[in-house]
Formats: sequence, C-alpha cells, structure tokens
Amino acid sequence: MIKTKSAAVSMLTLAILLSACGNNNNNSNAGASSPAAPASSQAAASPSAASGEKVELRMAWWGSDERHEKTQKAIELFESKNPGVTITPEYSGFDGYMDKLNTQIAAGNAPDLIQMGGNIKEYVDKNALLDLTPYVGSTIKLDDFNQGLVQSATFDGKLYGVTLGVNSTSLMYNKALFDKAGVPVPGKDWTYDDLKNVAIQMSEKLGKGNYALYDLSSDSGAFASYLGAYGKKLYDTDGERHFEKEDAVNWFKYWADLRAAGAVVPADVQVANPPTAADTTLVVKGQVAIQAGSASQLAGWQQLTQDTLGLLMFPSGPAGSGMVPPLSGQYITAYADTKHPEVVAKFIDFMVNDPEAGVILGNSRGVPPAGKIRDALAAQATPVDQAMYDYISLVADTAPPVNYVQFPVDNELLALMKLTTEKIGFNAKSVDAAVDEFMTEVDKLIAKSKAQ
Repeated sequence: MIKTKSAAVSMLTLAILLSACGNNNNNSNAGASSPAAPASSQAAASPSAASGEKVELRMAWWGSDERHEKTQKAIELFESKNPGVTITPEYSGFDGYMDKLNTQIAAGNAPDLIQMGGNIKEYVDKNALLDLTPYVGSTIKLDDFNQGLVQSATFDGKLYGVTLGVNSTSLMYNKALFDKAGVPVPGKDWTYDDLKNVAIQMSEKLGKGNYALYDLSSDSGAFASYLGAYGKKLYDTDGERHFEKEDAVNWFKYWADLRAAGAVVPADVQVANPPTAADTTLVVKGQVAIQAGSASQLAGWQQLTQDTLGLLMFPSGPAGSGMVPPLSGQYITAYADTKHPEVVAKFIDFMVNDPEAGVILGNSRGVPPAGKIRDALAAQATPVDQAMYDYISLVADTAPPVNYVQFPVDNELLALMKLTTEKIGFNAKSVDAAVDEFMTEVDKLIAKSKAQ
C-alpha cells in the first residue's frame, strides 16, 4: 500500500522530483536546446484577431468525465476573462481519439488546440503543430517550469507543446477484490512470478465473472516496463528496436498462460469492456482487480466507485525495475494552421499558469508543472490526490535513470499490439505465429518513421 504523508512533505518531494526530471532527459529529443528567446527578440508573431473581434476556436482532448467537466469549466472561465472568444470542446475517451485527429489533420480541419501525449514528436514530424517559440516569454510564461519539462516538447530548438502534468505509468487496483480474495496487496518489490501467482490465486477465489487482471499484453507501456525488467528496451535513440522475437514470445505467452488459467479477462469480454475509459473498465465496476493506467486517472476513476482504488508499480525482473521515471504526461499543443495563434498561445498560458484555472483543473492531467499551482493545490490535497503524489514520488525513487524514448508512431504500435493480442486471445493464431507477424510489422513501423 502507498503510505500517505503530509501535504507539505509530499509537495517538497514533488519539487525534488521535478528537478530530477530535468536531468534525466527522458524524451526522444534528449539533448535538445531550450526554447528560443522571448518573442521580443524573435521575428514578430502572426497577428491575432483585432481587439473586439469575435474569435472561434476548437479544442480537442481525451479523458474521463471528470476531466471533461473540469476542462469545460476552465474554458468557461477563460471565455469570461476574454470577451469575444468562444472555444468549442471536442472531447472523447482515448479510443479513436488519434484516428479522428489524423483524419482531421489530413483534411486540413484539425482543432486549434490539441491535447497530445508522448507521441508529440510524431505530429511535429508531420508539420501538424504550431511552433510556440515566438510566444514564449511574452504570452506563454515558462519561468516556473522545470526546464526538463520544457525540453520534452522542444525539437530542433523549437517548442511545440506545453506540459499539462507530470505523470507515470501504473497498475491501478481495486482493493475490495483483494479483500474478497483474502490476498494482500503486493508491495513495491514484487516480481513477474509474484504477479502470476497472485493472479492465479485470486482467480480461484473471486468466483465466476470476476478476474484478477485485464490482459495487459496489448499495452505498450506494460510491455516496455517488462522489457526493462529483463534488461531490454522497446526502442532507443538510435531509432531501432532493442528487443528480439524471443522477448515478444515470452511476453505474449505470459499472458496467454494467465488467460488459460482463467486469471485474466477473456478476449471477448475485454473487447466489450476495454480498460481505456472509466465508463467501461471493469476495475471501477468491481469485477477486475488490476489494470494498467496512468497515475493521473486515479482521482477521476475513484469518484465512480465506492471501492478503494490504489496504484502499484509494475513488477521487477532479473534486471531490476523496468519502471520509467515520471515524465511529462500530456501536452497542450496548437494546430499549425490555426487562424488565431496569439489567442491560442494565450489560452495555453492560461491552462498552466492561471491560479483560478489551476484550482479548477487540479490533478486531472497529472501533477501540475508550475510550482505556484502545485503550492495552491497542496493546501487542499485529498487522500486520493495524496496517493497519486506519493506514487509518483515512489516511482521517482525506484525507477532506474533510463533515457526513455517514445516509440515514433506510438498510436500505430498500440493498434498493432491490440491486434496481436486479439489474434492470440481468439485463437486465430498461435503465439509464435502471431509474434512473427508482430515483429515484421514493428520493423515496418520503424522504417516508416525513418522515411517521414
């Protein structure tokens, strides 16, 4: 279980954590320079709408109902402070979000403001995002940010996004199911053998229709953590994969064995109840004990159940912990062809620096990157928020100092892993045959990224 500390100690730990993030350079642009000088020393930014002119913007994001509600309240506050500006929300769960965005970009009709994840570089390479550098220092203030967080969205010396929150991968668990099975919640030092034993033990005690685990074989973050625990990597700065077919076979077979033992959600049930959104996940509904998720999801999901939810690190392996240190979880970016870049830049600054907006948004996208906003939230931290803070601090203390690199076309990798899992889960392919196809397609994706 995560031990709860005082808010003051927790926020101090977070301040240290954020300082550490700057030294890790855990991004695909490791070594990139800081954003260019403020706009006063840059070429003049594109003109915005004239004073008093009506400006209509669109903003896209994914997340839980809680995130949707808080983001809309923040938008309403911005509109009240900026008469004439209207921002139309376009929100959804994560499933299909990137597909829709890709269609909009191809049609030249993307939203002005776009929430991005760790795959931001993929869209920089597509020339789909606005260079925000001319607005840094004048409109967008980043003085209160750790520079490592700024560099994570800086490519070739240009800033393309602003961090909305510091986040970490996690295993989210429902304590009520552990209690029902009479199995203790694992500690931070558990292994993949422990996970298998716990899952099988719980499956024998939970009864029909309840499961210890979602099938995590389709989760790229879980796979990356597994590879790290065995001394491998999914992808690295040299632009190549750093695992072999044997590693992938071991991964998919691990979950196939658990599925055969009745310890994980069957393929048809998982397709009907995907774990990627709070309204479909069986962890919130009290039928599954563990699933993968971002630590920032904890608060929103906890509101949907009376069961106590918590966060666990991924298991360790022969090479130790495969956890990735906490990273910039999400970014607010702008469409390259927005007609109102100055207003867009003003809203970006508002999201991360306005104290009232900070209180509204809270930790809905992770730990806020601006120190003054974290300080404001510390005084009103709930036990659930505290658990998230403590978990991120625990990961920072435990994870090895790896230089994590996001897979270059991450959304396509996610689709490939999901397809591979379903082929195996529905008995359409053997593990070995499915992995042969998987490895071929992974190499095709890498070749595609190099050609972009």
